[in-house]
Amino acid sequence: MSQSLALNPPVRGQWAILNPPGHAKLAFDFLAVDDQRSPYNGVSLLRHIFSTISVDATFAWGKPVFAVMDGTVVAASDGTPDRERISMARDLFRLMLFGPKIAPPFSALGGNYVILKCGDFYPLYAHLKKGSVCVHPGDIVRSGDQLGLVGNSGSSLQPHLHFQVMNTPEPFPLFKNLVPFVVSSAQKRTDGKWQSVECEALANGEHLQL
Repeated sequence: MSQSLALNPPVRGQWAILNPPGHAKLAFDFLAVDDQRSPYNGVSLLRHIFSTISVDATFAWGKPVFAVMDGTVVAASDGTPDRERISMARDLFRLMLFGPKIAPPFSALGGNYVILKCGDFYPLYAHLKKGSVCVHPGDIVRSGDQLGLVGNSGSSLQPHLHFQVMNTPEPFPLFKNLVPFVVSSAQKRTDGKWQSVECEALANGEHLQL
């Protein structure tokens, strides 16, 4: 399938795009950042690695997420608590030893989540903040409608949005039903300068203004 599905952005503002180890090529993490591409507000990376910080010290925490197309909500989960104190070394160790099973229910991995049906495509938003999901199965949404807030629920090391598009409404088997897509428009920071891009696929490490 060609990369022709054009979506409006699921978030707004400055975001780093990550496709970390263990993720499929078409599954992306959105991490809110500042002009220096730092995800931290008033704290340092070293403090996050070796000590403990609050999720309030990250730019992503509580940022709204939006419908990327007109569609219908086919699944929504909002009962998984967020981890509000994070420590990278401790959390990585915990994840390696006690990581969740790659099996239903999806909330064990994705925490609070929303899945839309947009024609033949199913956008999925994961790791949302508990209590923030403002849609229910059967709701009709328009592109740009708010669905919830970025949280730190499920198998998440720090607040971020996990986003992917599927060709079925079920996340399992994990990463086996993903669809390529492009973002309708964005500003991309390259060599310290912002450049307008249209209908471009996401790539690991990009710094975008959406």
